Amino acid sequence: MSKKTIIPVLNNQESNNKNESACTSCGTGGCCGGFGIKAGSEKEVVFRNIFIYTAMGIIMFTVAYLITRIMTWING
Repeated sequence: MSKKTIIPVLNNQESNNKNESACTSCGTGGCCGGFGIKAGSEKEVVFRNIFIYTAMGIIMFTVAYLITRIMTWING
């Protein structure tokens, strides 16, 4: 009275498409193509990303500077 159970096995199609880069341990968007700039990106995309990151850095430093000035003004 033993029944044979058939368990379907899926073939992993992605095993043939291995990442040949040296930074396989990084997460998505890590070393390879970091900061959103990937190999083969258009110039406009690269310049836009660089501008965005530069603007964010300037804004962060400006806000941090203003906060420190306000805190020293409050403390007298």
